[in-house]
Amino acid sequence: MKNLTITLAALAMGTILSLQAQTTTEKTTEVSKNPDGSVTKTETKTTTFNPEARTKVVKYFDPYKTQQYGLPPAWSAKVKVKEVPTTWRTTIAPGVVIAEKERSYLVEAPADLVKVLPPATTGVRYYVAGSNVVAVDSEYHVVDSVQIPSIKLTVD
Repeated sequence: MKNLTITLAALAMGTILSLQAQTTTEKTTEVSKNPDGSVTKTETKTTTFNPEARTKVVKYFDPYKTQQYGLPPAWSAKVKVKEVPTTWRTTIAPGVVIAEKERSYLVEAPADLVKVLPPATTGVRYYVAGSNVVAVDSEYHVVDSVQIPSIKLTVD
């Protein structure tokens, strides 16, 4: 019985640690001087997609690389390829703010994709934005992104 308790405790701890390891936080401090004195500004950068999650996201789209635009068939109608901002056809850098006029082009990540992603922190949602899967906070800042090489949003 004691061995079973120790085994279950070890499994639970491993699960907790693996969930915590999926989201990392890196703090940076920047000091700038103003005419009225110096100001210290602290920024926090959260990285959602660890290398394992990035690989899972790319693999999720891999079976669709021969489909139109490299998207699942049901998505071809959802993604307005001709209207997607051209900057979304390449990597979207963390920190970018999705402009209000561009938000309608974000496609909610489907449940089966979200299942392979790390649990989102409070206020963060997953979307497909052009050829990227992005984690976006409540103010539409891109927290992190993964470019999907198999998605080809070419306009004829």
